[in-house]
Amino acid sequence: MKYSMKKCLRNDFSKILFLLLFLAPLICIFSTRSSLRASGVKTFALTQDRGVLISENRGQSWKEFNDGLPSQCIPLRIHASGKILYLITGNTGIFRHQEGTMVWESMNSDNFLIRSQYGTPKGYRKISAFSVDPDNAANIIMATKHTVYRSKDGGKHWSRISAHGLHERNYITALAIRGDTIYAGTSFNGFFQLNGGRFVRINTGLPQEPYSGTLFFTEELITLLPTPDKIYAGFRFGGGLYTKKPTGKAWGNINLPKFKDRFASVSDIGLLNNTVYVTSEKALWQKKEGDENWQELPLQDIFGKAPDNARTLSLYIHDTSGSMPSLHCPMEPPSLGKHDSRAQSRRTIYSSVPVVGKKLKNLMKIMHASNINAIVIDMKDDFGNIHYPTALTTPKDIGAARRPLPVGSIIADLKKAGIYTIARIVVFKDEKLFRGYGSKYAIYNKNTGRPWRGSPGEYWVDPHASFVQDYNIAIALELEHLGFDEIQFDYIRFPSDGPTWLCQFRHKKDADMYKSEILTEFLQRAKKKLSIPVSVDIYGFNSWYSFGNWIGQDMEEFSLIVDAICPMVYPSHFGSRFYSRVAREERTYSIIYDGGRRAQKIISSPVVIRPYLQAFNMMSPTWGPGYIMSQVKGAYDSGCSGYTFWNARGDYDMVERALGSALAAGQVIP
Repeated sequence: MKYSMKKCLRNDFSKILFLLLFLAPLICIFSTRSSLRASGVKTFALTQDRGVLISENRGQSWKEFNDGLPSQCIPLRIHASGKILYLITGNTGIFRHQEGTMVWESMNSDNFLIRSQYGTPKGYRKISAFSVDPDNAANIIMATKHTVYRSKDGGKHWSRISAHGLHERNYITALAIRGDTIYAGTSFNGFFQLNGGRFVRINTGLPQEPYSGTLFFTEELITLLPTPDKIYAGFRFGGGLYTKKPTGKAWGNINLPKFKDRFASVSDIGLLNNTVYVTSEKALWQKKEGDENWQELPLQDIFGKAPDNARTLSLYIHDTSGSMPSLHCPMEPPSLGKHDSRAQSRRTIYSSVPVVGKKLKNLMKIMHASNINAIVIDMKDDFGNIHYPTALTTPKDIGAARRPLPVGSIIADLKKAGIYTIARIVVFKDEKLFRGYGSKYAIYNKNTGRPWRGSPGEYWVDPHASFVQDYNIAIALELEHLGFDEIQFDYIRFPSDGPTWLCQFRHKKDADMYKSEILTEFLQRAKKKLSIPVSVDIYGFNSWYSFGNWIGQDMEEFSLIVDAICPMVYPSHFGSRFYSRVAREERTYSIIYDGGRRAQKIISSPVVIRPYLQAFNMMSPTWGPGYIMSQVKGAYDSGCSGYTFWNARGDYDMVERALGSALAAGQVIP
């Protein structure tokens, strides 16, 4: 009996030792999951079609949480401070919910409203950044793209922050506040910290892309977490995670786990019990401070199961039990706006009026040999000249009506060959209208009182003028009636070169109107009247970064209106140091591919991205058929729908050599 008791104890001890040695690590791993079952954990699903949903049982069941919200509300992000939730929405502003109350409460101010000059449907400006002081819930800061506002009473009243150093040309993408210290992240200009009434930029050590000379672009900073002893910064497009001391002058990189997508963003950062948490698209990671090893946490175990019968844009876990920080996790991007599918898959070349008038048959031969199925033709050119038979009086009044092309027969020949026809209209760069009517519609110089001039040879009219807008819309309508399949607006922007700070817009009715707002309003008015697809050309870099209140091209806003966006991503037009980190033979492909991927992440709609590609030899040491094919492959691989080759002289021999040879070899040309 004595012997058997010893044996039993020995066996039991062995079992306990086994449990301690082998099961303890598993207990640590699953402790996070089990602790979330504690009371105080709520998961919110922000959906495109059902608004805000809430679950208190980790996604086993969901119920609507929309009382007080507008019916057309698109919830984008939740922030929390204790038992108060703050909801950022698309186009309907910001709302607050206090635990124990029944409804969401608006925190909006008239300052946040979209400015409209022509009575098009309004709404609220995009809230591009938001933060609550972790030590004082009444201290709140937010931004509407280029403007920063602060509230010291929990959002009842807002005042605009006017501090030197953070110019309106910046696009604010992240904010944080502690006391009177304000931190700001931007889309391309890095990190700013408010010190003594002035924002100071601190970018040393951050992910930057050299452009030319000493010019760099800093990757888009989208989330900030200030703690008493350090500041964390998370970046978009694979920029990573960085940290610095509050008074530090340089940033240090924190190595992240290898995300599945090299364009993945650090969407949110949390810190609890010396453990750092980061979220990315459909992913959550954690690690101890000072440790190099990240552990991926099963998303469903933490946030719960997303609702089955809704398009879930993001999940938000709000844990007041203290077992997890509150975190936002993106699930899928919004799919907003209505788009005409006729704009899809158009493989295109551009033609000026002289070329299409004299070489149409040759162009059609090249198109057939190169699997090109669309053509862009100038109808209102870079000088404001009109090249079709118009019944409008304005072109005659200002000397813009040129001898018209036989547009009817040209369109008939192209359509007979199965070619999709696109009419290009240069909008706000217009010498004829600039000089016409006593320069009534020109941009003016605020110092001289005379029409403003920028770069030599450029003449700009005021985008705010109703006459200017109506004139271009009338041209588009005539071209639709002539039989074109698509209208493409070019120079949908403000001037970029010359003394732009001297520009005076005499037709502007609201001093606080953003440049993007008047351009968006023009596109809304045009799109409403046209029944064929509408496309717009934009600077290549405006599909790379969200730029500030500079030339007004906001690709995200444009994508909600038009059917196709055409970024001009000619590799030769980027700075001499841009993508110098890439091998010379790979640079062309990389620029087109990365531009396409970034563009599709910036937009919030399924709009067609149809890049303009380079069909001319300019500062292109690898020029040849391979250069052409690299561009086509980059556009296709990035998910773009078609492309447009540009050669001002209509010389597409290299395009024919490249694409024709590929087709002859049996390659499939997308």
